[in-house]
Amino acid sequence: MREKGRRFLYPAVNEQATPPTKPVIDTGVLRELVSGAQKIFENAESLFNEARLLTANGFFIRALVLHQISLEECAKIEILGGWGTALLMGQQVDVKKLEAFMANHAQKNRSNAYFLELSEEEERALEAGDTESSIKAFRELQEKFHLKANTAKNAALYVDFRDGKFVAPEEQITPEMATETASLNEKFLGISFRNLELLRNLNAAPERHSEWALRFEKMANELKAKYPDNPRKVMELVLEEMVRNEAKKWTGIANPKESEPDAPVTPDVGTSQNGSS
Repeated sequence: MREKGRRFLYPAVNEQATPPTKPVIDTGVLRELVSGAQKIFENAESLFNEARLLTANGFFIRALVLHQISLEECAKIEILGGWGTALLMGQQVDVKKLEAFMANHAQKNRSNAYFLELSEEEERALEAGDTESSIKAFRELQEKFHLKANTAKNAALYVDFRDGKFVAPEEQITPEMATETASLNEKFLGISFRNLELLRNLNAAPERHSEWALRFEKMANELKAKYPDNPRKVMELVLEEMVRNEAKKWTGIANPKESEPDAPVTPDVGTSQNGSS
């Protein structure tokens, strides 16, 4: 299905931050995050493959369980990427928060929801420039996605007692439900692999990527001050500048001096379809 639009992490735009000019990067923790992401990806991939074996042998109900657990593993890699970026900005990993997230099924499902297609309500709100309503619509989508995923996982494992009757897994889980979860799992594994590669790249040259990340955070803060009521526009402009720098890096690959990223330039734009100037 076609992606109807792009979803942005609005809370990150709204946060105020004064990053240090020369952050101290805990490279030991960064290496551990990369190691953890690698182990998590291997486990997610193994769960996916084992689920396919179950399906091939007619056990699609239990296959759904493994696909869902694999999806939750994928969410862990996404959050580790966020912590890795924070390290490059001189922040420290909150071990207690990280441990809590690793064990929280709801948080992992909500994290995965960022990669779902926009809901109709979210799309309409974004087209109207109504950021508050789009965020509300997405929060509702997150809860629906978690409820659907968690309910199906439990239904595939246990005999329930509802409305005075016992209900077995085979009475609740359909082949279509298992196929849908498997397709989503395959898609998210691809996303997780890219996130793993990103973490590896950050670990390979933390100082260079730290400078790059801080430059773009500075740009985002400047744009947020210019467009305080339009975080979508802020993120679009930041992403456009990131793409421009990435394109310049690849076109200048023959000349190492040209391959270094430029300092972000705050775009001077007028009215766009996503908000006023």
